[in-house]
This record gives sequence, structure tokens and C-alpha cells, in this order.
Amino acid sequence: MSARLRLVVALAGLVFFVAHVRALPRTIEDLDSINFALGVEQFDVARHRPHPPGYPVFIALAPRMDRDRTAATGLAVWGLVAGTLAPWVLAEFWMAVGLTSTLAVLAAVLTVSCPLFWLTAARPLTDMPGLVAALATQTLFIRGLRVMRAGPLTPMPRAWLWGAFGAGFIIGLRSQTMWLTGPLLFWCAGELAAYRRPREATMLIGAAAIGALTWALPLVWLSGGLGRYLAMLGSQGTADFRDIELLATTPTWRLFRTALSRTFVGPWAVPVLANTMLVMFIVGVLRLAVRGRRVLAALLLACWPYLVFHVTFQETLTLRYALPVVVPVAGLAVVALSIFRARVATAAVAVLVTANLLIAQPSLQAYSRDGDPFFRGFQDMQHALAAAPEPPVLRMQHQVWWAVQRVIEWYHPYWDVGPQPHPGEREWLGVVQYWMSGATAPVWFLTDVSRTDVALFDHRTRIFKGRYEPAPDVRKLMLGSRLDHYDWWEIERPAWMLGTGWALTPEIAGMTTADAAAPHQRAADAFLLRQSRPLRVMVGGRYLAGPGHAAAVVSVAIDGRPIAQWRVGSDPIWFVQWIELPNGTGAGTGPYARLTIQAASEDPARPAPMIGLEQFDAAPTDDPVFAFVDGWQEPEGDPLTGRLWRWTSNRSTIDIRGGTGDLTLQLSGESPLKSFDRAPEVVVRAGSRELDRFRPAADFSREIVLPAAALAESSGRVTIETSLTFVPADRGPTGDRRTLGLRVARVDVRKK
Repeated sequence: MSARLRLVVALAGLVFFVAHVRALPRTIEDLDSINFALGVEQFDVARHRPHPPGYPVFIALAPRMDRDRTAATGLAVWGLVAGTLAPWVLAEFWMAVGLTSTLAVLAAVLTVSCPLFWLTAARPLTDMPGLVAALATQTLFIRGLRVMRAGPLTPMPRAWLWGAFGAGFIIGLRSQTMWLTGPLLFWCAGELAAYRRPREATMLIGAAAIGALTWALPLVWLSGGLGRYLAMLGSQGTADFRDIELLATTPTWRLFRTALSRTFVGPWAVPVLANTMLVMFIVGVLRLAVRGRRVLAALLLACWPYLVFHVTFQETLTLRYALPVVVPVAGLAVVALSIFRARVATAAVAVLVTANLLIAQPSLQAYSRDGDPFFRGFQDMQHALAAAPEPPVLRMQHQVWWAVQRVIEWYHPYWDVGPQPHPGEREWLGVVQYWMSGATAPVWFLTDVSRTDVALFDHRTRIFKGRYEPAPDVRKLMLGSRLDHYDWWEIERPAWMLGTGWALTPEIAGMTTADAAAPHQRAADAFLLRQSRPLRVMVGGRYLAGPGHAAAVVSVAIDGRPIAQWRVGSDPIWFVQWIELPNGTGAGTGPYARLTIQAASEDPARPAPMIGLEQFDAAPTDDPVFAFVDGWQEPEGDPLTGRLWRWTSNRSTIDIRGGTGDLTLQLSGESPLKSFDRAPEVVVRAGSRELDRFRPAADFSREIVLPAAALAESSGRVTIETSLTFVPADRGPTGDRRTLGLRVARVDVRKK
């Protein structure tokens, strides 16, 4: 390698070091990294400190750490070291394989700049040090093979012994390295055997065994003996095959294509860049097949076994597992560019490296700045805990529960959240029971962003504290099976909360249907905090049975005492019922009164028609309560994001009761330009008084003052009018004949 090329390699390493040394992570993150950090504190494979097979070499390298930033840095520093050395190691690898020194350096620089490589080097995991150590070991084997090809009497290369020892030793750093170094080790041993040199072949295998035993013996001893260790390892392997989607257990064409896409496209983050690299990779393979078969053979021996193992036996959704595949893709892309003159190839690689870094560096900075969402949220909660007047109780949904157990264990010395049993799939009911038991402390409720059951608690007493999720450009390079986003809600003891039988959101309606708990099937439950002040209760919903069915008689009771009854039929299907409780809930046992709603058929000879309860609110009569009445469509939502909305028609009305003085209407929604070619004119009125007029050309949020005099004049009815509407059936093949105007995400009425 010329002095100029050595300078390029050194500069590549320096640039890598400077970019990453200031971007070491602020928290540990992946479940594996939590296990590693716990293992540094107390090594115990049985307790997944770390998880089997144990990674004792990596644990031994990591310094004993304090929490959070220090722990993350102590683990990630070895990725920084490995990544800084990677340009040199990669260049040596490619020269050993058979590329010219110029092409080898270009391949090394292109590999290091790959977005997945660039970001993974900063993570507190074994992927980067394991890969670089495996590449160095492979280089020793491949160089030795070239020496041995000189003739059968050539002495066994000393590099092979070091390579064999390294192959065994680095399995304790990262177990998957065996698929990178093992095939070369056995090929070399086979070469010796073919030359009738069994003693040297045995020496080679023995060196690998010594390397493995260096870490395996202490690991087995610390784990309580070989039998206990193998039992733990078998248990982990069984769980891996049972709990994740593998091509080995689900051999379908769909999964095969998905696995290849994740392996070859995912590491490059942007489809255009990925497709460019993939085309050049294929051209490089064809070029070597014609003019460089020895190079191709060496490369296949070094990389093919891992590729087969990865696609077949690893969960390719965890994108970092594809890191070793980046090496041959980048190298063969450079081989494809070698068709052109050196200057053209160098310029093309420079363009590709620039594109890579424009993608990778913002992702690295966002990763370093934000840290892991779960750890960031727990840090915020611990800071808030110091200022909380009363210690809160932590509750969560089951999706969050699976992801947060190790985070809770990590923070246990500083914040003991108490036992957190699996909450089931109707998690809000556990929170309801908590307050029904007489507890008064607030609840910190951690929810999957797609879930909406927090709507079953009085909106006046719940506060959205934050959403925790990685930046989009980070997420696409850190794909994995673990939940990586959640919402933090603080809920004070609510004035009301709902049990089963409701349909306030599509998700809740789906659970009610699945549980056969709708009010025509069994009584829907609501719980009102006992008080003697006058209360106003609002119940709204729809008649879902359709024309030709019997009308429904809806009955409401508190603690078994009837308080209201009304009739609902197919015309109109919408209903809103206001129930006045001048003496409040009345006395009784327990802190909450139980309100029940049940629907029966008006005709005793016919079954009860289907009823959906889509609105509920309750408050003292001097607080405002509002209901969606004329012109509104049913509640809708996105099951992936949890986003909720209602469509207006050309004129939609809300009915407001209670409150004193002026009120404020909060109205927000989606840009109408997603539905129309121009902005509509939106007018908000109370009776004859115009309260606001605007033309939303983007997502909008308005705060509109509702004067007490205007509300009195309109009897509390406020209308929202829009100049543009459409019927979905007129725009495409759907039977939806609704008239849709504005897509409204939030409506709320508060005291000014």
C-alpha cells in the first residue's frame, strides 16, 4: 500500500473517530445492551446478565460503570475503537482477498460510511467490535491460504495459529463470529489434511480450542457447571425459535423476500441508494465470475456462510444483524466500478460516501442526542418524581410491559416501582380497580401509541406528559422486534371512569365487541366519584341494528337505582341524553358510585337491538360538558398510530351545557388540502353570532372564545360550517355515501 493510500486510510479512521467520539450514546438502549450493562455489574448468565451464551470477553473488556451515560459510554467505547480501526482492517482484508490496494481502500471507505455501519458503531453492543475482530481473523486465514498455495511443502503459516486462536477467542466477544471465521478455520485445516499434514491440522484446531476455552471455562464455572450452563443455553435457543419469525421455521417465499430486502436494502436506509448499491453488487459478482474467480471464491468462503445463517436462522427485522453483509456488498460495488478508470471509480465512491454520510450523520446525532425512548422517559419520570406532591403508581399496557421489564430492573436501585405483573389486555380495568379500592395517588400510565383506552378516564384529570420514540431516521436503522415508542400519561384520581361496554374509540368498540359486552348484551359500567354537588351526565351513541329491527329502550341506574330511560330507533340513529343529578351521586359504599346502562328491546318478543355508546362525560353543573350532535360522523382512528378523528359534514353542531362565564373552544384538525384542491372557508357560529372565520390550508389548531351571551342566545349550540364537502363514493369504488367536510382531531370546551 502506497503512502498516499495509507494517508487516506488514516484520514478515514480520524474522521470516523471525530464524528463518533462526540456522539457516544446518553443511555443504554437495546435489550441486549441492558443485559450487558447488568452483566458488568454482576455477571450471571442464568439471570440474563448478560443473556446466553454469555459474551464474557465483552463483559471483561467493559469497565465497571455508573448508571445511564457512563454505562452506555463504557460499552460503546469498544464500538468506537473498532470503528476507528475498521478502515485499516477492511483495507487489509480486501487486499488479502485479492483486490488492488486502491480498490481495497475504496471498498474500506465505502463500507465504513454505510448508514448502518456508521450508526451501529455508536451503539453499546458487540456488533462492531465483533465484526472488526472477525475481519482481522479472516485476513490472517486468507493470507495464509495464499501462502500455502505455493506448494505442499510450504510451512504452515504462523498467522494461521493466531487466526485459529482468535477465531475461538472472539466467539466470547460475539457468538455470531463463528459463522465468519469458522468456515475459514475448517477450510484451512482441510488444506493441511489434504497435504497429509494431520499434526498441523490438529494444532490449528487445538489453537482454536484454546482460544475458546480461555473464556468458556470461566463462563461455565461461573454459571454453576456444564450441565446448568447447557440447560440455560438450550432454554434460550428454544425461546428464540419459538418467539420470533425465522425462515428456518416459516419457510415461505414472502418471508424469504422480506429477509433479503432487510439484509441488502435496509442497511443503506434510502431505497435509491440501496438499489444503486445492489445493482453494483450484482455487477461486481458477475465481473469476478468472469475475471476474478479466485477472489470470488475467497469472498464466498469468508461471507457466504454468515449470509445463509443470517437469512435462515436470525430475525432479519433486527437490522444490525445484517452488518457483516455490508462488507461484501460495498466491496463488490467497488469491483463493479473498477470497470472504469481509477479516477472515475474514485469519484464515484466519493459521491456514494457523501450520500451515505448525509444520511448517516444526522441519524448518529439524533441517536446521541435523544438516547433510547424508554430510558429517556424513565429519566424524565424520575426527575418529575422529585417534585411530585404524592408518589404516583406506575401502570402500563401489555405492549409496554414486555419492553420495560429490564429498564425497571436497571433503575431499581434509584426508583422502586413495585411489582409489575402482566396487566392483561384490558389494562385500564386494573387502573379502575386501583381507584375503586380507595387509593388516591395519581397513576402514571404508559401506553402504546396505537392504544386509545386512556379515553375511558375523565379528560379533565389526565395530562399528556410526553411521547417517547426515536427520530424517524434513527428508527429505520434500528429496526427490531422490541417496542420503541410509548406515551406517558399522568392521571389524577378521576371524577369518572368507564369499565366495559363502551365504544368511545374504534379500538374500545372492537374490545367491547370481542368481549360481547355491548349494552344490548350486558350492562355497560361507568364509575362516578361520590359527591353531593349537583352533577350533569351526558351519554351519546348510535342505534346500530338497522331498519326493520325493534326500537331499543335504554335504561340508566346508579347503584341499582333507576335514574333515566329513553327510546332509540333507526330514525334518527344518533342519540344524546342529558341526565341531571341535583343531589349528586348519593351516598353509598366505596369511593365511586356505579352507573350502569343497558339496552332492551321495546318488543319483548324480539331480541335487543345493537347499541353503541360513543360519548360520555360527567361534571358538576358549573363545569362545561359538550356533546357532538347534528352533522358529525362516527369516531374513527388509525390502528397503527392511535390517531383519532371525526369528520364534520357541511354544518356540524356541538351542544354545550354548564359552565359560567365565557368559554374557550379548542378545534384542531388535518389540512383540508389532503381532500380538496383549495382551502375551504370555515365559519364558527353560536346562533346568529359569528365567532370565527378562517381558511385552513394546512393542519390547523384554533382557540375560539365562546362568549357567555352568545351561548345563552344559542341555547349552548355552536355550529362549525365548511364551504367544501365531498362524498367518498363519488371519488372511488366505495359504498361510503357520507358527506364529509373537515377531518377534526380535537374538540374541547374549557373555561376561559
